[in-house]
Amino acid sequence: MRGWVTHCGVPGTVSWHNKPLYSFEDNADYVYDVMWSPVHPALFACVDGMGRLDLWNLNNDTEVPTASVTIEGASALNRVRWAQAGKEVAVGDSEGRIWIYDVGELAVPHNDEWTRFARTLVEIRANRADSEEDGAVELSA
Repeated sequence: MRGWVTHCGVPGTVSWHNKPLYSFEDNADYVYDVMWSPVHPALFACVDGMGRLDLWNLNNDTEVPTASVTIEGASALNRVRWAQAGKEVAVGDSEGRIWIYDVGELAVPHNDEWTRFARTLVEIRANRADSEEDGAVELSA
């Protein structure tokens, strides 16, 4: 069904949702790909049609990316993949070109990242519940 997301988890659960937990709206163009870091619980990368790579660390901020780079002369970036160790991210454009970025210390999780991320999720859920109680409706173009 359109507008619904199905995902599976542990222990043996399947969930079906029609409301986003949170919407990240810092991009001026289509976001073509997104991927969570394989080593950092609160870090994900996304790429857009303007040739921009964003790194979001939700433990630092949920309103703006922690780091961004716009690749000069790049067509729409449409793929992002993390290296297995999580310290490099590769992005590709619609013309088949690939760039690899060393994200270094930004991608290294500290000991408290999981605890901080759990708190971040609690805050996001609480804010969503407050918005629903206030009757707020989010419309997208």
